[in-house]
Amino acid sequence: MRISATDVLLSSGPTPSPTPEAGLRTLLSAASLVLWDFDGPVCGLFAGLRAPRIAAELRSMAAAVLPRWRELDGLDDPLAVLRRSYDAFPSDPDGLVSAMRKRLEELETHAAATAEPTPGAFELMEGLLAADKRLVIATNNSEAAARAYLELHGIVTYFGAVVGRHDDPRLMKPHPYCLERLLAETGTGAADGLMIGDSPADAVAARAAGVAFVGYHPAPAKLRRLREAGAEHLVADLAAMRAAIDR
Repeated sequence: MRISATDVLLSSGPTPSPTPEAGLRTLLSAASLVLWDFDGPVCGLFAGLRAPRIAAELRSMAAAVLPRWRELDGLDDPLAVLRRSYDAFPSDPDGLVSAMRKRLEELETHAAATAEPTPGAFELMEGLLAADKRLVIATNNSEAAARAYLELHGIVTYFGAVVGRHDDPRLMKPHPYCLERLLAETGTGAADGLMIGDSPADAVAARAAGVAFVGYHPAPAKLRRLREAGAEHLVADLAAMRAAIDR
C-alpha cells in the first residue's frame, strides 16, 4: 500500500503503539476464521489506476444526467461517490446509480491487473493457512475485482469465500452485512472470527458483528484514525502478525 501526501501531512502527533506480539498471538490462537479486507491488507488496488481518476469518471456520469447536481464535488473516493449518489436517489429513477455501480465494478476489475501486493500479505496468508486458519475476504470493492486479483497472483485457493460490495450501498461497511454473511456461510461463531482491516469502517463493522479486529496501516495518521474508531489492536506491518504465528 502506498502512503499518500495526505497521510504525511496528517501524521503529526503521537503514533498509537502497536499491539505487542503476545497480544497478537492471543488473538490469532483464538480465531479459526480470518476475515480480510481487500484494498489495503491484501493489496493496493488503485496503485496503477488511481482512485481519484475513477471517482472523476463517476462524477462525470452523474453530471451528464444531472448537470446542476453539486453533491459530488470534491469527492475523490469512488465508494463515497457511489454511496452519496444512492443516498440522493435511492429509487434510481434514471438508472444512474445502477450505471455507476456497473462502471465502478469494471474499473475496479481493470485496476486489479496493476494492484500492488501489500508487503507481507502473502507470507501472512501462508502462515495462517499453515496454522489451520480459514481465510475469507469481506470488502466494499466488487467481488469481481477481488477474484481477478486473487487469480492473477495464484492465491484464489487461499480464500474459501469472497463477499464483495452489495448492490445496496447501505449494506457496505461500516454495516456488518458482509462479515455476518461470511460467518453464516462458514458456520463460524463471531467469537471465533478475526478481521484484518485498514479503515474505520472495517473497525466499526467488526465491532457490530462481534468479531475481533486488528487494524493495519503503515501511516501513523491512519493508525490514529483506526484507534479513534475503537480499534484496540494495531499493526503497521503485517510481518508482526506473521511473527506472532511463527512463535
